[in-house]
Amino acid sequence: MAVALKPLYHGKKVTFDEYLKLKEDGFQYEIIEGVMKVTPAPFDKHQAILGYLYFEIEYFLRNNPKGIVRIAARDVKFAENLTYQPDILYISKERLNINKEEYVNGPPDFIIEILSKGTLTLDTRQKFNDYEIHGVKEYWIVEPYNVKLSEFYYLKDGKYEQFELENDIIKSKVIEGLEIDLVKLEKALI
Repeated sequence: MAVALKPLYHGKKVTFDEYLKLKEDGFQYEIIEGVMKVTPAPFDKHQAILGYLYFEIEYFLRNNPKGIVRIAARDVKFAENLTYQPDILYISKERLNINKEEYVNGPPDFIIEILSKGTLTLDTRQKFNDYEIHGVKEYWIVEPYNVKLSEFYYLKDGKYEQFELENDIIKSKVIEGLEIDLVKLEKALI
């Protein structure tokens, strides 16, 4: 009979440097207020949206080299006691120096989080506040079961302001020219 693996580090207090030295245990973690928290595995619809959005952004950037896009799991060190693994992150060409081999050292320009039951409060409250405080210029919170109910924020004077769809199309404020048609996204999920 197989024994279920348990996360070795959930609840452990660590610094970012200590975190980098830990041996792999098969679980994904984020560091929140210096404490390691297991990130639940994503579900199918989450992965489908992640793949669609990543492909659209990557394709756009190949034709308009304005920066780079990365997908989870990629550690982003916001502070010594705060590390997240956003679903999708973008770093502009001017700031590529924050993209290190092992992690991103500082806030990306743009982050997308796709909601799931296990991360709803974290994505809409804790991460929202942390991303705002640390200067992530654009933050999309994607609702997987009705993408038109997603929320889109742009940092203005240190505070997030929500911006709206235009004819079911979201136009990025940070990646000039990037437009995502949410009707096409929903159809792709069927």
